[in-house]
Amino acid sequence: MKLEGKVAIVTGGARGNGLATAKLMAEEGADIVITDICKNMNTIPYDMSTEETMAGAVESIKSMGRKALGIKCDVRKSAEIEAMVDQVIETFGKIDILVNNAGNSSMVAIAEMDEETWDEVLDTHLKGTYLCSHFVLPHMIEQHSGNVVSISSVGGQRGFGMGGHYCAAKHGIIGLNKAMAMEVADHNIRCNVVCPGTVWTDMMKGIAAYFGMEGDDAKEQFTAGHLIKDPSVEPEDIGRAVLWLVSDDARCITGNMITVDGGWTAAAP
Repeated sequence: MKLEGKVAIVTGGARGNGLATAKLMAEEGADIVITDICKNMNTIPYDMSTEETMAGAVESIKSMGRKALGIKCDVRKSAEIEAMVDQVIETFGKIDILVNNAGNSSMVAIAEMDEETWDEVLDTHLKGTYLCSHFVLPHMIEQHSGNVVSISSVGGQRGFGMGGHYCAAKHGIIGLNKAMAMEVADHNIRCNVVCPGTVWTDMMKGIAAYFGMEGDDAKEQFTAGHLIKDPSVEPEDIGRAVLWLVSDDARCITGNMITVDGGWTAAAP
């Protein structure tokens, strides 16, 4: 197995892309720590994961024969991240893989967006990626090995109307990753990014429902830019990209990104 003996943290791992990634790494031998906020946010127009959701995710990984731990954690909060990392080190003794997956979204025009709406998206995606990396990297530096994969988006490569805060955060993750990769390469630590296209997760369904869109019509509209329509991009496709990046198969790749978007960005300048 490619990740036998490894310990991986997946933020926002209670469902969707995060859970799919966690399960794929567990299949390859990794023990898994799932973190999630497990509460709703004021400006996010859909329900977030719950403690019950996270407990179910942890049990699904344990049923695969791997060790698993769920920690309620808000990636916007420095003290919570520091405590989470300390708990992982106390429990497992090391951290080999960090997947910065925690994310959210809303759709509001910049001219109408209040500061809280901006902050809840920017702080979750970009500040969360910084804080988790900030507290995990010293442990990886000490052990002289590690992998960090941060989840950006096609929104990190282009713009979306009504998504200025989301695009700003996702562009920022790509830049942050390049800087981190330069800083830690001498410590045998690789840092990469995965950029999903539209994946029909609970987040996307919730945004569509907020605008009165449901079912196949909503999915078709949100995935209209994909060149490949069938198969559609699934959470497991994102997980497989992450799995490859954290394995020795990608041992010479750092400061880079994989776009899993059914060809959406092929037409981008």
